Amino acid sequence: MRISSLASLLLAIFISSGCNNSPNHPQPSPAWSIGFWFWTGSQASLTTGIEPIDYIYCHTGNFQDGTFRGKKNTWTINSFLPKVLPVARQYWLVFRSEGNGIPPLEVVSKLLQSVADLQAEANQRGLHIAGIQLDVDSPTRALPQYAALLHAVRNDLPPDLKLSITALIDWFRTGTAIRDVIQEVDEFVPQFYDVQNRDSYTGGSVVATPILGAKWGPVFNRYKKSFRVGISTFGRSRLVPKTPPADKDYRGISFADLKPLDVALLPAFHLEASKTEAQELVLRYRAVEQTRLGYTDFEPGDAIEFVASSPGAIRAAVKEVKVMGDYCAGVVFFRWPASNESLTAQPEEVLVAAGAVSAHERRDEIRVIDGGCAAVHCVDLYLVDTKPLAPTSTRYRIESTTPLEYFLPSEKLPIRMSGPLSIDLWLPPYCGRGRMFLGRAVSVKSATFSLKEQQ
Repeated sequence: MRISSLASLLLAIFISSGCNNSPNHPQPSPAWSIGFWFWTGSQASLTTGIEPIDYIYCHTGNFQDGTFRGKKNTWTINSFLPKVLPVARQYWLVFRSEGNGIPPLEVVSKLLQSVADLQAEANQRGLHIAGIQLDVDSPTRALPQYAALLHAVRNDLPPDLKLSITALIDWFRTGTAIRDVIQEVDEFVPQFYDVQNRDSYTGGSVVATPILGAKWGPVFNRYKKSFRVGISTFGRSRLVPKTPPADKDYRGISFADLKPLDVALLPAFHLEASKTEAQELVLRYRAVEQTRLGYTDFEPGDAIEFVASSPGAIRAAVKEVKVMGDYCAGVVFFRWPASNESLTAQPEEVLVAAGAVSAHERRDEIRVIDGGCAAVHCVDLYLVDTKPLAPTSTRYRIESTTPLEYFLPSEKLPIRMSGPLSIDLWLPPYCGRGRMFLGRAVSVKSATFSLKEQQ
């Protein structure tokens, strides 16, 4: 009896020490890796040619509050898996909760059912799902409630899936329940952007927050959990009136579809370029005369402001993250861009700035897509611009091996045929788009195209 009890005790110690998969067990230092959030609107057709990516955090669902006109209804989860995704070594299923509330415990069973359905679909498509991530902007005071939700998810999550969360910087100040939250997960991802109130005009022209590795490394490592750092690669635009608004809650006017090129070609605006503390690029096009753009009237002194990430901002952020050491597993960039975006850095540009790809592997080029014409040969031409934020203007010549019948340029683009075998393009400073549609070229015979940068 005594020997049996001793054997049982030794077995229990062995199991608890050697086979503990609990998220509370200290983890070894992880390997460095780089990934992207793939969000609503992202387009996987913008393949980098540098694949696979280490990991993709894919937005696959939303928590929906059933409250309507003051009546409380059941929470729901809308889930989906994009039909086309960038090639990656692993994928994480991300569930977003809009607003500042914490989803109730009743939603856990629905979440896990959505996870099971998505994982089954992913398995059929040959996608390796590493885990799930909850993207919940919990108020700092509600962190204990968030920890309870995570505990319930952790208890019933399949053992082959890890649990991750995004994390707000405010959670890590003194006196919060952040430790209770982190002990329930396998990893956390602090986000170093939108720390300011972007809904307020007084928030300024800032997206990214400077990352200080020496300051934040000890803060994050104290929890002995793997963490990655969220870095912004997107931008925004807004109206900046000459006279600041008196209303502190004034949210201003945004221009979601407007691109720097659309304004740079207008003589009524003058460019002022600067950088934020985090090395983001700020392009402020100030009206020098009264003018109208779309439905907005501009008085002299009013401006349109674009904020965009830059290679320098990405490079500086990654450098600071790398000195965090210990439990730092890498970086996650928000986000993989949509088609023809001008304020979101292209994946190739991000990877070069992050040091994952050598710059000499990339070059400006023309990409051709068959236009599907029956009687003639027609192709759509795209410029893949490796330096979209170049501070000087750029001139290109596109040469064809076959005389062109005509060329239908993209609307508002400064491009024209300069001869039967050539097309000339001029881009003002900071006005590349990463992947820009130039127009349709029509010829009697099939043609190939080459690109030369003019001096």
